[in-house]
Amino acid sequence: MRRKFTLRSIIISSLFLSNGQTQTASEAIHILENEIGYGARSLGMGGAFTALGNDPSGMYWNPAGLADMANGAIYFEGQSLNYHNKTSYINESKVNPLHVGSFNAMGMALPLPTIRGSMVLGVGFNRIVHYNGLMSFSGFSNEDNQLNFPIEVDGKEQFYDFSKYVLRSEEIYSGGAMEQFTLSFGIALSPTFAGGLSVSRVSGREEYSFEFIQEDSKQNYSEFPADFDQYLLGQKLIATTTGWNIRGGVKGAVTDWFRLGLSISLPYHIRVEEEHSSDESLIFDDGFKNDTTLTGYYDYKVRMPFVIDFGGVLTIPKLTLAYSFRFRNWSGTKFVTDNYDRESDYYKMLSEENLTIASQYRQVYQARAGLEYLMEFNENFGISLRSGVAIFPAPDGDRHGDRTIISAGLGIPIGENMMMDAAFLSTSWSKQSSDVYTPYGAMEDVLSNRILVNVSYLFSRN
Repeated sequence: MRRKFTLRSIIISSLFLSNGQTQTASEAIHILENEIGYGARSLGMGGAFTALGNDPSGMYWNPAGLADMANGAIYFEGQSLNYHNKTSYINESKVNPLHVGSFNAMGMALPLPTIRGSMVLGVGFNRIVHYNGLMSFSGFSNEDNQLNFPIEVDGKEQFYDFSKYVLRSEEIYSGGAMEQFTLSFGIALSPTFAGGLSVSRVSGREEYSFEFIQEDSKQNYSEFPADFDQYLLGQKLIATTTGWNIRGGVKGAVTDWFRLGLSISLPYHIRVEEEHSSDESLIFDDGFKNDTTLTGYYDYKVRMPFVIDFGGVLTIPKLTLAYSFRFRNWSGTKFVTDNYDRESDYYKMLSEENLTIASQYRQVYQARAGLEYLMEFNENFGISLRSGVAIFPAPDGDRHGDRTIISAGLGIPIGENMMMDAAFLSTSWSKQSSDVYTPYGAMEDVLSNRILVNVSYLFSRN
């Protein structure tokens, strides 16, 4: 007897489709799902900065706040991420640590000469989304994942299962970021009212890898021709994103001690270009091995819905209390289908994914609150102490996926014209991860600790 074999497992239909990648509803949401903004001061206050915005990070939170900057500034910001993912799969637990340090932001806010009031111009290169993550697990499973292969023996083809009573291992890694190159201005239109506008070139890159191994660790598959030993699948994806975003904002004083702010990010298109590859190997007990490699490229656009930020700030001597809410309609995210033939399979696929987005995702309100207290040691020196909290409801309504960010920070003068701001952000959430390879999947408990350090050189208005 002889075996003729071509590797084409029936559960593999489209690369990454089973793992939430490549033109799926979850991938469209994923582009901005982890958007937290930037700025050590603002994030140290939980991101409750809509009614403040009075430092360079106002380019993102509310450009109207730039008008309140007492000084111009040149700034640089870096971050350190400690990512801790504990997975539970069947009866096995595993901890996946990831440590990443990176540049986060740089730019300038420049006061311009005015006859009255103020006008501040801002320009910056700032990262607003980070894609870093790591998850892996391993365990012996009796669950059927319907993994089978066509094998021809003596001219007759038959499908043979390699689907349960196996040792399964999986690892997913992602890295990269999305950044904005922003030109912004804030202008004081009266002593109590200011407006502003930001125009941003959005660009990003994410590297994603997926590895899956299924092993006959207890020799349940040992008879020819289904004498399976190992199945190995490796997938890689590089996705680049580009687009243009416009954000406008206003803020006004209700009283001497209370102000309100409003910021709106208009709907915009993000172009996504994906390069991907897949490598499969099937190894038998007798040493027979079959490999196959697939590559592909996709180019498509996703329409991001508008985002509304509303907030207030209460200021009393030495103490600032702020809150903000961000309205985001995830169900309004859509794949752009205008350029495709309505009768084409690709158009139909994207249309189905748009229906999935509309039915499975929802409108959410992200709530943020923060405070800043100035601890003065003398008339020339003081330290700003900050804390905050932010709650990000899961886009799909799964409460396990709700994210809570606890933050703390401080601001310290480090010279006559220099300031250092630092922030610590701790984010925690849980989620159930499953795909066609691992029925019922694994439970993930994630703790992400991020440290931001911002150094600014301050200069006075002309």
